[in-house]
Amino acid sequence: MRSLVTVLLFTAGSLYAAALPGFRVQMLGATSGFASSVAVDSHDTIYYSTTAGDLFRFVDGQSTLVAHVSTVPDGNSGLLGMAMRDDQTAIVHYTTPGQTADVISAIDLRSGTETILHSFVCDIEMPSRPCPVEHHGGNPSVASDGSIFVGIGDYNGGAIAASPQWNGGKVFRIFPDGSVEQFARGFRNPFDMAWDAAHQRLIVPDNGDAVDDEINIVHQGDFCGWPFTMGDGTAVAGAVAPVYTFPEVVAPTGLVALSGHNPYLRRGYLLATFVGRSLEYIPDVDATPFPAPTPVIQDETPSIIDVAEEPDGGIVFVTGNAIYRLIVPPLRTRAVSPVH
Repeated sequence: MRSLVTVLLFTAGSLYAAALPGFRVQMLGATSGFASSVAVDSHDTIYYSTTAGDLFRFVDGQSTLVAHVSTVPDGNSGLLGMAMRDDQTAIVHYTTPGQTADVISAIDLRSGTETILHSFVCDIEMPSRPCPVEHHGGNPSVASDGSIFVGIGDYNGGAIAASPQWNGGKVFRIFPDGSVEQFARGFRNPFDMAWDAAHQRLIVPDNGDAVDDEINIVHQGDFCGWPFTMGDGTAVAGAVAPVYTFPEVVAPTGLVALSGHNPYLRRGYLLATFVGRSLEYIPDVDATPFPAPTPVIQDETPSIIDVAEEPDGGIVFVTGNAIYRLIVPPLRTRAVSPVH
């Protein structure tokens, strides 16, 4: 994700499609600090993380501190995101003070106890040397088999994204037995992703260098082009091209695969955008040609950082300072046809 401070200087223009009619938002409450992610357990309890290292439980508009990890928020560093492994465990991604490593940990949501699962050193040549605060990625994602996927950005270093030896610019898979696999490389700053178990692939948005934010369909071993190409740039031998490039800067952040329980948004994906200030609906990643994502809402709130689905199909999302719920149109109005 781009530096949150820098991105705030952008002004999002009109996007490529009008927002869907009838959808609106409801603010559920303020966050306690600058939020970096949101997640929901099977009992519809909301959790969120903040860049300062705190993980909160959010009930009836009130935040209760669950755990804290040792980190320093600065640019795209700090506690970058979380995902639910089960109702008792959250998986978090954060940078160590000085940005010497990106850490993936399990947090016991009852006791707040942290168990480090893996630490990805930032500078392989001098592990104790701090690296830049930018481009450390964001949310981990937990697959149905218990594997954890996480994207780490290129630390604003470009070339290391293509080098298999470095951890920056990669997507990793941490298996339930603790083993780690470099799943794919050649990313600039992937903030979130979703595992498609049926097709053994990841859906990975990536933040571009200019007007080249992209959506990728990624398989094990893929090279996705950065820093040699991005978006609709010149094709590079051996690189897998994105399936979609946004025509304007949107800064893709959170991504959720839809379960089929929402009355309108039954399949596909919802993507949160930081600069676009929108929730983008992607109905079918296999459609040819790839359909332009449709804003479900846009400019209704400050910049959106992450989005999650509740057990009944409800949608909640988080900006830097508040949690919201997406309110769908009443079915009788047929403002939007349900997607089957």
